[in-house]
Parts: sequence; C-alpha cells; structure tokens
Amino acid sequence: MKSDSTVANGRTFFVTGEDGRPTRAHDGFYHDDVRHLRMYALELDRALETIDITAPRPGERIVHAGSEIEVGARSLQVTRRQVVDRAFCERIELTNLESEPLEERLTFDLETGFEDLFEIRGHADAPERTIEATAESDSVTFAYDPADVDYERATTVRVAGRDEVSVEAVDGTGATLSTGVSLEPGETGVVTVVVTPTDDAPSPTDAYDRSLERVRRRERDWYERTSLPSTQRSETDAVLERSRRDLLSLTMDTEYGPLFTAGTPWFATAFGRDSLIAAYQALPMTSDPAVATLQYLADHQATEVDEFRAAAPGKIFHELRHGELTVRETVPHSPYYGTIDATALFVVLLHETWSRTGDDDLLEELRPNLEAALEWLETYGDADDDGFLEYPTEGHDGLTHRAWKDSGDGIVHPDGSHPTGPLAVAEVQGYYYDALSRAAELYRHLGDAETASELDERATELAERFDEAFWLPEESFYAVALDGNGDPIESVATNPGQCLWSGIVPAERADAVIDRLVADDMFSGWGIRTLSSDHDAYNPQSYHLGSVWPHDTSLVVLGMVNYGRSDAAKAITEGVVDAASRRGTDRLPELFAGFDRDHATIPIEYGTACEPQAWAAGAPVACLGAFEAEYELDHLEQSVARSR
Repeated sequence: MKSDSTVANGRTFFVTGEDGRPTRAHDGFYHDDVRHLRMYALELDRALETIDITAPRPGERIVHAGSEIEVGARSLQVTRRQVVDRAFCERIELTNLESEPLEERLTFDLETGFEDLFEIRGHADAPERTIEATAESDSVTFAYDPADVDYERATTVRVAGRDEVSVEAVDGTGATLSTGVSLEPGETGVVTVVVTPTDDAPSPTDAYDRSLERVRRRERDWYERTSLPSTQRSETDAVLERSRRDLLSLTMDTEYGPLFTAGTPWFATAFGRDSLIAAYQALPMTSDPAVATLQYLADHQATEVDEFRAAAPGKIFHELRHGELTVRETVPHSPYYGTIDATALFVVLLHETWSRTGDDDLLEELRPNLEAALEWLETYGDADDDGFLEYPTEGHDGLTHRAWKDSGDGIVHPDGSHPTGPLAVAEVQGYYYDALSRAAELYRHLGDAETASELDERATELAERFDEAFWLPEESFYAVALDGNGDPIESVATNPGQCLWSGIVPAERADAVIDRLVADDMFSGWGIRTLSSDHDAYNPQSYHLGSVWPHDTSLVVLGMVNYGRSDAAKAITEGVVDAASRRGTDRLPELFAGFDRDHATIPIEYGTACEPQAWAAGAPVACLGAFEAEYELDHLEQSVARSR
C-alpha cells in the first residue's frame, strides 16, 4: 500500500518516493505553490538502502537507512530526521557499526527551477527563467528575479557538521555541497541541513532545533483544542486518530486561525469548496477551522465582475494560488472563482458553526458577507432565473464542470456522452436549498422576520421544483443534473445522495433514494461509487465515473442519518472505516477505485490520489460524529422537517 511520501506543514511540504528519496518527476521541496528544489539527493561513499520510514507527528518524518548487508551485517546506520516548518530541516545521524574506524563523505546534489505547480502538473507552459546561484563557505543560494514582473523567489541550502563544508559545481540551477565524517567504532556523527524558501538561512543546528520544537508545540496545541468521538473500538479509534493527525498536517495558519488546505501534493492551498466541507466535517472535533475558514473566505469574497477569474459580487472563491503563473495571469487563480457551490456552502457552514458555538459576534461580523452571498445565489448563480443554480460548460477557459465532480467527464449520460449547455447539478440545488433554509433561521435570530419568511418561501419553492424536475420514476432516484434544455441527465450517481444531507429530498422519497444508494451497483462495500456500475460509462479506475470518494460518501452518510436511516448509514460507515484500516495506514486517500469489496481484500488505489487530503481525512470524523452527537441528530431531524 501507499505509505507516507510527503512531509507537510500547511503550504510547505517535501515530497519523496516511498523510499524517502526525491527521485520522481514531481518530487522536491515546495512552498507556496513553487518547487524550490527539484533535486535534493544525499549520496555517501557506500550505497544506502531505506530500511523503514516513520512519522512521529505531522511535519516530522524519520527515514532509517543503512549500508547494504555484506556477510550478514551492515557497516553503517543512517538516520535522517526531517522536519518541515517554515523551512525543511534535516538532522542526519551516522553510526559506525563496525569494529574499525571509518570515514564517510556526504554529498548533497541540489537542483532548482522555481517551477510553478501548474507547470509540474502539465497545465501550463513554463516561462524562460534565469536563475542565479551564490555560494558561501557552507551554503548556496539560488535566486530568481524576472525583469518583467514583480515576483522574486529564492532558496538557500546550508550544511553544518564536524568537518568543513565544500561547495562545488555551482551553475545557476544546480550545486553540490559535501562534508565528511570520521567515526570510531560505535560512534555517531551528525550532519545538519536547512533548506529555506528565502535568500538566507540560519545555523542548521539551531534551525532544526527550533523547527522541531515548533512542530511539537503545534501538535500539543492541536490536541488540546480538539476532541474525537469515542467508539470503544481500537481499529476505528486508530482511523479517527489518523484523521486528526492528517488534518493537522494540512492546516495552514492564517491571520484568522487554522484553515485546512485541500491536500498534498497538488492542492496545498485554500479551496472554497474543499476547505468549507472539511471544516464542516471536523466540527465534531473542533470549531476553530470553521471560524477561520469563514473569515478567510469572507475576506476574499468577490466584489466585482471579473470574467477572467469567473468572479461576481458576493461569490466565494474556488482556489487561491501564489505561484509565478498566477502573478503573470497565465492562470486566473488570484483567486479563481470558478465554482458553483462554494457560496452556498459558505452559508451552510456559517449557520452550522453558529448553531454549535452560539457565536453571535461571528454572525454579526459576517452578516454583510451572508447578505452578499445570498444576493449572488439569486442574481448570478441563477443566471436564467429558472430557480436553479447552474454553470456554463462552454465559452470560457476555466473548468468545464464547476461542481465537485470537476473533471472533464465529471457529469455524463449513462452511455458516457457529454451533456450540452449550462448544467444544474443535483447536489448544488441541495446546497442552495440548505443555504436558504439556514439563512432564514439566521435572519430570524437577528430579528429580521420578514427576510426569514422570504427565504423560507424560496426554499420551499426550490424543493418543489427540484423534485418535479429531477425525479426519475423508473429509477426511484434523482437525475444527476439537468442539461441546457432542462432535460434530466438520467445517470445514477452519488450527487443526489448529498441531497439527503441538505434536506431537500421529500420525506416520502428518502427510503427509495437511500435503498438505491446501497444497492450493489452503487455500494462497493468500501463506500458509495460515484456512478452506477450498471452504466456503460462506469469505470472503477476513473476519477469520477465509478471511483469511491470518502468525502462524498461521508456526506451521503450524514444525509442517511438526517432521514433516520441509521441502518444504511452505519453499514456504509463501517465500510469506509474498514477501507482505511485495510490499507494498513488507517488513512483514507482522496479517492480509490470502485471495485467491489469481494474483488480484493483491500481497496484498490487510484494512482494519482492525494494523500493526505482534507475532506478524505474529515470523512471518518463526520460519519462517526453524526452517531455520537445528539446535537447533530436533533439538527438533522429539523432539516428533514423543513423538507416535509
């Protein structure tokens, strides 16, 4: 199974292969959407092999290596203690296992390119870059300062050990640093390295000690302000604990507090939809990320129409990036607002956070943002005034699909053909309904009964239109979407399952919807497939056409609890938790293949899935928290009542 290959701390991370070495095309040291080192290779006089890798806490990893076994024994043990904080620090401990003294030379081969993440992912071409390297006695600094745009980046690597450091082969994008160690029998020598995303570096030893203390303090603080549902089952508790650790590793510190980035390596930044849903999932554990996410997104709420960034007043962004291609406006992510659902989810999270915390000050602070979001939903989200939120699939350079299934074939007909025209996707209407209903309660609390009544009326009308337009009698299920002509796309998919979470499904239809979701073509035994295995378009090793996404399944589970179907919810939750346990890591990835549980004893991987990933980590917390918290059950019963 896939093991940890990333040491992450918010927007800063070090990616390697499973052996702890950065040898793959996308490996390296990243900070704020830029790869600062694409090569960081340690070589010794004798060949090393990785023995084991452990991760004591988020932001810290230990790689145990040794020389090759000769005549039944190793001569050298190497322990690489790595920490990612504001920089990447490494303490390398070399132990002589022989009965004779030995000398060893450590060589660090370095290379940079200051590539934007979008280049590495193949989404954009790279600009020509002139990189300068400056060598000091124990360090090298790479600097990039293009003349045509205000964008400066630098990386410094500094080495410290007993012996003198040699800096060689400095050529702009690369350099080699080396130093030696002399070890008596049984002796351990230490070499320390610091890599900073700046033009300077402190003492490697001091930097390592400070970074390690910050990482440990960060973990202590996180455990003090979080609590997990207690299941009294060791395997389940282990999955929950792993989720808590992964969420910490993905937390970026903002001026408002902790915010979950979407996932590493590709999505280590703030996302509207992902950060909102992950914060919602984590509410049984802590409300701090929810509050910070709301404030952070409110601070970046759009105030004007900008077609390049798909922005309009009141809209919540999809993704915020900091790399060179964003600065050059090669990509629109400064931020990019191409999402149909984040604005409604913002309202949902605001209400849920207020309900759980009773924080009236937060509600008053964000009331203007709430009003702006509701205005966007009515005016811009429903551009054709048909009562549904829809997004264009043509005539722009952004994402084809702007709901959570945002791949090019995220929404298709059962035969795999692509719909045309603007699409109204099922779960988005549920989010819209939920936003209206929750906003009505907020306005009622704020003393504005008239606005509350108007919002309740709009929610009721939306639920009626949704049921009429999306219901498929022959499937006893809802269509995944309406196409540009308003005709239903009759694929059976998980999207309507999320409508259970939102409460838009009439009570008399809930059992039919839930029974369809747990049928053999949808429930794999590990989770709910994104698309029915009965459809021609089904592919268990696709991104959205039959794979299992844990976050998606978790929202369906919350919906099942919503409608009193704990039987189905518990069966699916057990499958999700088992999937994490059977992988051997207690971790859920972004997604995995949709093969039936009888097909293999473990969930089969989807090769490029992010690990860790925030809303995948949040899935067990949400599912199990739903069964523990009486508050949650009460709220969900109220949500069902609104749909009757």
